[in-house]
Amino acid sequence: MKYFLFDIGKVLVDFDTEDFIREVAVATGRPVAPLTECDLQKIDEVEKGIISDAEYVDYLNQTHGLAWTEADLTAVWSRMFSLNPTGRELYKAAVDAGVPVYTLSNIAKHHVDAIENNWDGFFDGATGFFMSYQMGSPKPEPAIYRQVLDQLGVEGAQCFFIDDRPENIEAARAEGIHALQFIPENHAAIEQAAVEFFGLS
Repeated sequence: MKYFLFDIGKVLVDFDTEDFIREVAVATGRPVAPLTECDLQKIDEVEKGIISDAEYVDYLNQTHGLAWTEADLTAVWSRMFSLNPTGRELYKAAVDAGVPVYTLSNIAKHHVDAIENNWDGFFDGATGFFMSYQMGSPKPEPAIYRQVLDQLGVEGAQCFFIDDRPENIEAARAEGIHALQFIPENHAAIEQAAVEFFGLS
């Protein structure tokens, strides 16, 4: 059995972190300011599941003078996300071909909720999900790849993984996973490699 592992951000959906910074500025009436080291740490923590969405919202409210609820945070991300047509079509083609499809993403629950708010049934057809906030480890840490292989009960060579970030690809390859960087100049090659890897016609 072979498995197709999809990153979510910049593969199935697109977004720009600068949009989040602008949303915060608009909500507070303050000038646009870059994320601080503490902001980045909290993003890391919520994507690892160390803190909950509620705790992350509390941090944003206390630090940035916001008055958001979890629903507000989800709504912000809903506005930010757009479909990546190439990645989405590849996902649907794999599902339609009967390939076992899994997500493997650095992501928090509010991101998943935002995607599902925008596109009902977005993840339909997936065999399963590997989400960093549920697994306690993000890419490119080796632990998350090893958890995936352990839970699937397979060797890395049985998995085909696409991700937009080169460090995540390198870490996956270090675990023996067939991994390709999902960037526009590679799209055609990825589609062909997927056909060959899964023996699709």
